[in-house]
Amino acid sequence: MISGFDRYFQIVRCFRDEALRKDRQLEFTQVDIEMAFVDESDIRQLMEEYMQTIFNQLLGIRLEVPFPKISYQQAMETYGSDKPDLRYD
Repeated sequence: MISGFDRYFQIVRCFRDEALRKDRQLEFTQVDIEMAFVDESDIRQLMEEYMQTIFNQLLGIRLEVPFPKISYQQAMETYGSDKPDLRYD
């Protein structure tokens, strides 16, 4: 941030250097985002717009934003998991 850039984005290929788990890939690509003077809502809005653009341009799928949100407490009370699969009833 000292260089005068308030935002920095990088797409990087990563290798997970830890014990393997069935719900994690060994290699993955991530978007590294560094932003100064923002809050959670700024990040959420940026990522929703980013995902909306990618899905629309690459797959022709229109995503509605803002994405639905539930709190951790609501997820645990309702689904018993902090990563519920909401595709199914």
